[in-house]
Amino acid sequence: MSKAESVQTTSGLALLKRTARRTLAISVHPDGGLELSAPLGASLDDILAKVAKRAAWIATQRRSFLGMNAEPVPRRYVNGASHRYLGRQYRLKLESGKSSSVRLKGGYFHVTTPHRSPAEVEAALGGWFRERAKEQFSRRISAWNDWCRKHGLPEPKLQIRQMPKRWGSAGSQGRIALNPELIHVPSPCIDYVIVHEICHLRHPAHNRSFYQLLSSLLPGWREIKRRLEEAEFS
Repeated sequence: MSKAESVQTTSGLALLKRTARRTLAISVHPDGGLELSAPLGASLDDILAKVAKRAAWIATQRRSFLGMNAEPVPRRYVNGASHRYLGRQYRLKLESGKSSSVRLKGGYFHVTTPHRSPAEVEAALGGWFRERAKEQFSRRISAWNDWCRKHGLPEPKLQIRQMPKRWGSAGSQGRIALNPELIHVPSPCIDYVIVHEICHLRHPAHNRSFYQLLSSLLPGWREIKRRLEEAEFS
């Protein structure tokens, strides 16, 4: 591989690397940086022309990262505060009791704690969300077991992990890590992230084969991805 160089594109400066690959790969990093991996013999004009054709996609990726990098609005744990579960908004109705519990009923989270303090409410509601995340994610991932076996892929194994910059990741032996914050977004958005990571079990890179598989498994993924990028978590 030759030494990397900076080149000016229609989408700003990009780091260009020459590799033995046969096609151009365009990557947008979480900080908005642009990286290009091009075939050794590709001309600079051809590379820049292809980057120009992907300008809209590059802009979309940057907006997505910008939203994830933004400082989240602090959640409130007082009577009447709203919190989202699977995309729907519910308000807190606080009650006093000897032990802590959470019930979802009639558009409200009924949260019982000894003193109704914000710290107690946060702990009780956080525990409830973690349990729901485990249930929801496990059920949705297990639905792909047969498909993975049919295509010679390892059975997906769920790992719930807080990730400040990502919704999910796929690793070796079928491990799929999901951000617990996904429990607050609409169900189709959760399924999109899972399908995205399932595709990575077969195609680790965001290349043409990856997107062809994603489109075949979830034809409307672009619109769902947009909904995820615009999701609110308050």
